[in-house]
Amino acid sequence: MARFTSWSKILGSMVLAVWALSLTASAEPQTKYDSRLREGWTLMSRLQYEQALSAFHEARMSPDARVRVRAGAGLVQAFLRLGLFTEAAIIGGDVAAKDPRSAAALSVHGDALWANGLFPEAEARYAQALAIDRNDPGARHGLGRSLAARGRLDEALAETRRAIAEDPQEPAYYYTLGVIQERQRDFRAAADTLATYLDRLPSRDQSEMAKWARTQVDFLRSWGSRTPFEFVSRDEIYTVPFRMEGDRVLVQGRVNGLTDVEFAIDTGTDQTILTPEIARRSSIEPAGRLQTAGVGSLGFGFRGLEIARIEDLEIGPLHVRNLTSVIKSPPLDGLPRQEGPGFSPLALGLSMRIDYEHQVLTMARQLPPATYETRLPLRMQRLPIVRGVVNGNVMASLAIDTGGEGTAISQRVAGRLGDDPEVRRVPARVYGSAGWDPGAFLLPFVDISLTQSIGLQQASVVVLDLDAPSALLGFDLGGILGQQFLRHYTVTIDLDRSEVGLQKVAAAAPGDPGRAGPRR
Repeated sequence: MARFTSWSKILGSMVLAVWALSLTASAEPQTKYDSRLREGWTLMSRLQYEQALSAFHEARMSPDARVRVRAGAGLVQAFLRLGLFTEAAIIGGDVAAKDPRSAAALSVHGDALWANGLFPEAEARYAQALAIDRNDPGARHGLGRSLAARGRLDEALAETRRAIAEDPQEPAYYYTLGVIQERQRDFRAAADTLATYLDRLPSRDQSEMAKWARTQVDFLRSWGSRTPFEFVSRDEIYTVPFRMEGDRVLVQGRVNGLTDVEFAIDTGTDQTILTPEIARRSSIEPAGRLQTAGVGSLGFGFRGLEIARIEDLEIGPLHVRNLTSVIKSPPLDGLPRQEGPGFSPLALGLSMRIDYEHQVLTMARQLPPATYETRLPLRMQRLPIVRGVVNGNVMASLAIDTGGEGTAISQRVAGRLGDDPEVRRVPARVYGSAGWDPGAFLLPFVDISLTQSIGLQQASVVVLDLDAPSALLGFDLGGILGQQFLRHYTVTIDLDRSEVGLQKVAAAAPGDPGRAGPRR
């Protein structure tokens, strides 16, 4: 948190400097601001983000709105590359306030809001930008990304292509397009698009998204003419019994017709997870290594895992061929429980309903209609995300994680709550997919509201370092809702309707739903 504090002070100083210098801006030649703008983007291409901040701040004082907005976009990108999401949102708001009739300025603010997990607010900004200029590429891209998060992939594809047509040099547009194409199971097109994304990045770019894209290009091309995620079973609705073991929802499956496997239902992953032993017994060979992110100190939350193709997977009546997977190799040592296999219906494009009371999992492309006490807007950003409000005033994007036990918030969200000297931070032993989190602690007396009537009150939650998942997801992940909250409800994650349904079970399971615990 030290860097967060120091950069907040620097940002404040820069804002004061901008105000002072603006008094004499009219006397400065315009070429000075153009030059500083070019310098800022050159420094960005060299990955010198902190140095780029100064250049962009000075260019923001230009009397030319085009230069101001472009410099503001640079500032937002630089802050995001430095992991300073709050600062990016502040600058994005300032860009829009100074040039409220500029579609590009509103799009910059939208991108900053999106990166902070404020998806509805970002979508509103993109709509305002398109009302001013229907061809603004930033707004078109933002709209495309929003449509993809709501499962409207064909529309998302069209909007993202429109953004590329308007600005074919912007790398981010190709990244979004490649992700959409992969979700549509067009692996060949996705590989080509991600290769174009990499071509437009600075050659030295070692961001987590760039590392992920490099691996994906080779992996997606290795599929050749195979049909990804080919459904053999023709049932429209798949119903599977499960059993509970501690915090895990377990279902029976079979891999490659060779290995019986008990999978944990885990919406905290976007891949089917195998152990090295299961992969060996199922004759599955790794095709490369993929950079993943999660809770833990290994690689500061990052962990390289093997990627592979499962030729045949059965979960009850569900039967699918040719699907992607990750192998947790090498396995982590020193954990209280050995890492096990995991399965998420969402990774197959299936909606799901977990009935904890009757211990039944339902999966379908289109779930039958149901009545819920609570409906929450859903955004699928690799993980299922809903909005929560912490302690009445801090917005947080929360991942629904059926593979996790407790409820957690990020260090960034905890930092916005303010320190209470009377509240003692109790160190917590918490581990995740990247090992133990040495900085985890319990924070008592926390309220998390999903609606006015649903949430947690005065609960003890774990505070975790979620910087690594945020970097890979592309937005500030604010926390996790795990089993100790979820199991008190029948939980529906409906991709088709882009919503999460919660129905209180008749007899709640014992235990405090807000009590925190280990990830796995």
